[in-house]
Amino acid sequence: MNYIFRRVQMKDRESIWALFQELKEEKIDMSFAEVSHMEEILAYIDNPAELTYVAASLDQPHKVLCLVKGRREMTTEKRHAVFLSAATLKEARGNGLAVKLTEFALAEMKKEGVTIARIYVYSNNSASLHAIGKMDFIHAGTVLRHHKDPSTGAYIDDLIYHKILE
Repeated sequence: MNYIFRRVQMKDRESIWALFQELKEEKIDMSFAEVSHMEEILAYIDNPAELTYVAASLDQPHKVLCLVKGRREMTTEKRHAVFLSAATLKEARGNGLAVKLTEFALAEMKKEGVTIARIYVYSNNSASLHAIGKMDFIHAGTVLRHHKDPSTGAYIDDLIYHKILE
């Protein structure tokens, strides 16, 4: 399948909402699954503090298959750094789409003055850890026993990664 990578657009909002609802149904523990109103998605569009990019198929240019968002503070001291979040529609997983979109997004963010990207990922999220490994992010720290998985009783660490974009 051929994809297009681009900045998020207003026409993407319903498809993004559907992606977030899918994450909730899968009980995926991440920030996008906590979005409770479609209006929250509007903050991602044309917002220099929410640098958001999507992957869509050429056949359906407003069906979002994958989304990468870099959130940053717009102060002089902090606008150079983003905190990344990514999500992929279940039907589009397993083909490296998140890695490809993230690499595109990081190149675009660099044009916006971003020089460092950070990712926090839970230690039990093997798919994200695999993707991060492909993109040369550096492990920068660990928050041990960040939370307990209620289904297994096991402690989950929060792993911190970064990548310098200069």
